[in-house]
Amino acid sequence: MHLAEKRQAYRTVLAQLVTTLTAALLLLMVAGSVYAYSGLAGGLIATLANAFFAFRIFVRYTAQEPGRLLARFYGAEILKLVLTGLLFAGVILWIKPLSVGALFGIFLLAQLMPIVAVQLLD
Repeated sequence: MHLAEKRQAYRTVLAQLVTTLTAALLLLMVAGSVYAYSGLAGGLIATLANAFFAFRIFVRYTAQEPGRLLARFYGAEILKLVLTGLLFAGVILWIKPLSVGALFGIFLLAQLMPIVAVQLLD
């Protein structure tokens, strides 16, 4: 993996974090604290899961076989999905009151951020 790809992945995660914090702040000013912390939780779930994925993929990789790299991608994606599910379960069980719309809305916004970041960075 090239260093430029690694930087782009970490910039994308940073863009997700900034988007999450900005959206949560806007929700705090417009809708109130329940919506703000619910949205913050959703955005942080997306950001943490993608940061975990980027870390798993871009740690030092020395193998030359494409099959091993593909297995690494699949493994990281499966772990990312499990982590996302566990984080959602934890938020839904432990955070009360919770705005489900804000939770999933900011999660979706943060998930779409890499598409925007790639377009802006290229």
